[in-house]
Amino acid sequence: MAYNMPIKFKSEKAVGAILGAAYGDALGWPNERVGKSNAPKQPQGRLHEFRRWTRRSGGRFFPHEEIIEAGEYSDDTQLILCLSRSLLKGEKWFEFYTQVELPFWALYERGGGGATKRAVNSWQDGIEPWSPNRKPHDVKRYFDAGGNGVAMRALPHALYLCDEDFDKVASSIFMDGLTTHGHPRALLGALVYGYALWVSLRKEAKLGYGELIEEIIASEAVWSPIPSQDNFSQKWLVHAQKHLTDYEKLWLSTKKEILKYLVICKSELSKGALSFDDEALEKLQCFNKQISGAGTVAAIASVYLASRYAADPINGVIKAASAIGSDTDTIASMVGGLLGGIHGSGWLSAVKRGIQDCSYLEKTALKLSAHHVENIPNFKPVKRTVLKNWVHGILSVPDSKDVKLPDGRIAKVNRRRDQIGQSGKYKVEFRQLITSEGQTIYINKISKGNFANQQKTPKTTPSTEQITPNPPQGTLQTDMTINLGPKLLVASIEKSVWFYEKLLGLTIKKQSKSLVVFSQGLVLAPSSYGKGFKHHGFRSLLYAEVPDIQNRYHRIKEQGVQIITPLTCRYESKIRFFRCHDFDGNLIEIYEKQ
Repeated sequence: MAYNMPIKFKSEKAVGAILGAAYGDALGWPNERVGKSNAPKQPQGRLHEFRRWTRRSGGRFFPHEEIIEAGEYSDDTQLILCLSRSLLKGEKWFEFYTQVELPFWALYERGGGGATKRAVNSWQDGIEPWSPNRKPHDVKRYFDAGGNGVAMRALPHALYLCDEDFDKVASSIFMDGLTTHGHPRALLGALVYGYALWVSLRKEAKLGYGELIEEIIASEAVWSPIPSQDNFSQKWLVHAQKHLTDYEKLWLSTKKEILKYLVICKSELSKGALSFDDEALEKLQCFNKQISGAGTVAAIASVYLASRYAADPINGVIKAASAIGSDTDTIASMVGGLLGGIHGSGWLSAVKRGIQDCSYLEKTALKLSAHHVENIPNFKPVKRTVLKNWVHGILSVPDSKDVKLPDGRIAKVNRRRDQIGQSGKYKVEFRQLITSEGQTIYINKISKGNFANQQKTPKTTPSTEQITPNPPQGTLQTDMTINLGPKLLVASIEKSVWFYEKLLGLTIKKQSKSLVVFSQGLVLAPSSYGKGFKHHGFRSLLYAEVPDIQNRYHRIKEQGVQIITPLTCRYESKIRFFRCHDFDGNLIEIYEKQ
């Protein structure tokens, strides 16, 4: 084990783990609700790429559609970030986590699990989810919760405490787990996965085929005990004993279940090329709807796939994300976290630009790796009434204005198109908020009333989720009405095509080695094309009109493109615009389409 790993190597592993987890989450989320019987109907190419898709929300009473852009992540990555920010608060991490981060997360969660949301609902009232002050039925549901919601957010603990002995990591994971889940399947599943992460992050040499499985089996005594308790967790265990008879016996039986799964993994890996992933995942209960969401299943399935694809990380995540019928986003996220911890971030170079909030994720990983501690002022618990008033106020905030979030951060508001229910009796208002640090969050507010006179949202074909064609990975949606010109002489056709196609959203009409023509009128030519021109070396000014200027501005800024004039209004008008340079110093004025 490496206790004095070089800082650069350690940081690289941290970034790889966080980005790998977000990559798997974003890749697997669109497939989460696709039934296994529908798998043959899904085009395989689309399962392997980021894509834009439509998610049905609101339940039976307030059904509406939410557009999920290509590369956007779900609750798995959201909770990793919530926990990361909390751990960076140092000794006050648990209080900040339960009193601020989790209560606020409930407002912007995307795809959160039932057990986690029920527990967070209790924290919003300032009540521990195992408290006898809650309804007995609610407490029972908490202790029966054995899902993968704890395991999927174990990564920040392993990163932050990587240099410590595992017992400290285990105690931190256990304390975190208690906030939302009470069953050993959730807690022990998180511990065994956390141990796999801890081993991967501390290992400098390449991980051998099946080595991780062998290490976990051999170290059963390290990861399997109930972590040593302080006064808080001892009191919690008393409650656990009341609701789950002989809790320690149940813990032991869960350990045996995990060891059984590990033996299956070892057997399948021993088959080498003769092993079939779907058969192995089926033996691990990944397709059994009665238990597929358990923490034990997700933990061991992710360890199996990370071990099998240790030499081919991208395909390991793809396999997890496309294992239709399993919990695709969570398992793919956990596989990505492990493989990133093993390999660092190099294997993600081709895809990371398409991951939502890539830069913010990298910064967070580096802070965790450096064991950074942020000084925070005294904070007030975020209660339900505070959140209700905050959401009400945010709806009236104009575009591009700064607002203070309930967790203390500052963010800019971007209004999205409202939706009116088919009955006309409710409206859904959408807001996108981008924090000063670079995280994107979405707030949806449902209001009851008589909206029949307002335009209704077009009805679409009923389905659990409707997948729509997506733009190339990491791009914004194209609008064919963009007008742009003239011909530009550029030093690198390849880089310029990436800028105008991927960042600005233009579409290529025709292309050769020496010329690229966009449907919107722009033509790119190599700088050598202008050698015979009298004014060789000139730079041009371009004008463009684009829809959804807020998203386009932040997308371009995220990629490190030089911004000359930040997004603002044009003189006395309300038309927003910004200026930036492309890679050759051409100045572009980008206006909001009216």
